[in-house]
Amino acid sequence: METVSIIIAVIAGLGVMVLLFKPFFGNADGFFECLKFWLTPEIFSLIFGKFFQDIFSEMKLGLWILCGAGTGIGVFVGLMKLFG
Repeated sequence: METVSIIIAVIAGLGVMVLLFKPFFGNADGFFECLKFWLTPEIFSLIFGKFFQDIFSEMKLGLWILCGAGTGIGVFVGLMKLFG
């Protein structure tokens, strides 16, 4: 049952990430902009005058990942408690 729970949890987590993609990023360009800021060190963003945009973009990306992971973990724990 654990394997089935893991598969269902991964599907649920990815489903939430897909559903939240447009509200968080708008389109692929918004996602890649957030990814670019996530990979750029904060000192470079500070030098180029984009520090607050960097922080906000990293927060959006982190919250999006956290929503998907939290859903997956919650589904897994719930299924394991329900079906053992």
